[in-house]
Amino acid sequence: MDSQIDLQQPIVDGGIRSVNFFNGRMLTARDLTREQAANREVDRRLGQAIGDGISYGFEVSKSLASTNQAPVISVEPGLAVNRQGQTLRLQDRTDVALVRKASASAGGQIFGQCLPLQSGTYVAGAGVYLLTVAPAETREGRAVTSALNTGGAPCNTDSLVSAVQFRLIQIDPPITAAELQDQDHLRNVIAYKCFGTTEIGSFLKNLFGPPVKTYGLLDSLRPNQLTDCDVPLGVLYWTLSDGIKFVDMWSVRRRVVGSGADNSWLPLVSDRRRSEGEAMFLQFEEHVNSLRTTRPNPSQLRAVEEFRYLPPVGIIPLSTNGFAQGFHDDLFFDTLTLHPEVFIESSRVEAIVRAGFNYPPVDLQAPDLPVMFWIYRVRENRQTLVAGTPQTVVQHYMIFSSGHMAFMGDPHYDVNRWNFGNYV
Repeated sequence: MDSQIDLQQPIVDGGIRSVNFFNGRMLTARDLTREQAANREVDRRLGQAIGDGISYGFEVSKSLASTNQAPVISVEPGLAVNRQGQTLRLQDRTDVALVRKASASAGGQIFGQCLPLQSGTYVAGAGVYLLTVAPAETREGRAVTSALNTGGAPCNTDSLVSAVQFRLIQIDPPITAAELQDQDHLRNVIAYKCFGTTEIGSFLKNLFGPPVKTYGLLDSLRPNQLTDCDVPLGVLYWTLSDGIKFVDMWSVRRRVVGSGADNSWLPLVSDRRRSEGEAMFLQFEEHVNSLRTTRPNPSQLRAVEEFRYLPPVGIIPLSTNGFAQGFHDDLFFDTLTLHPEVFIESSRVEAIVRAGFNYPPVDLQAPDLPVMFWIYRVRENRQTLVAGTPQTVVQHYMIFSSGHMAFMGDPHYDVNRWNFGNYV
């Protein structure tokens, strides 16, 4: 066929074909099924245009019912869109058993567009796993038919239910054996593999080399393990002896992100990179919160003991003002180079955090990169200790940002408090 066409000539390849209704036409079940398929295709293409990711909910946590041999996770209600443009909705909080017998039924038929999905036993051993949600379809009820013997109408299902199912994908490469042995840094290292830190760094060294179309751990799993029907929800690490050791959502969890009109400069200008900057900040805060609530003495923890990478900006809760679940302001950054801390007004906090979304993380083990951080205290937060101010009990915190970011603590004498001001 000649590929050249004229202006305003309709191109029917890939077009949506719906049923043409008119008086006198004899309708069959096939016609109505075709019309349903056309409507679903319209919705699917609209979903693809909006983008894939999590709209809200789908938070994942370790269930109280979980044991070492029978791990269980809890998933909150939510709404997500996969790369196929299908919407996935979970109505109620659900506990999901991560181990099932190899002969167990999948419990429903999978959408045709999403074949094949991984089958068989979910978990055969211990290791790092990716939890996803994907669409499924099941049938309910029986419809009344005109046949005298309903047994002769095997297709008389009343409803087709668009449902969801959870999948667990074991991650082998690119997680190395050495990284699995270093369990202190494992959670942090996995997260930054998902963010594509190494690939982005290589791209920035050679902007006019081969274009970067894919990067990060999730892309390395596509399409053989992670399909376009899956929406990633979290990474978990499970061992037979210790059970679920951590569940990390924000290493793979992303808000709904469009594919963009151009992918030539994907690592620099795409909305995907912006969403990953947001996820980097949220992943760090999720990790820090886990450390301070589960470790017996979080104030004795050093950043280098748990983190290979730090995000370009982060907020650290401190163990002062009577709060035990916090970190020591000096010990946490022990061995790292810090600019002397300065006070800022709370009105600058959002600007600092949002600016960090546009910067790369800091590799604490990089041999050729000096590591330095700006340290900020927030006046309104710290002022609770000053005599003459209302004595409210609040947890103190400090903000750090990469030394590559602009300094945000310059003196503003006309809007800052004198005794919390910074001086040239």
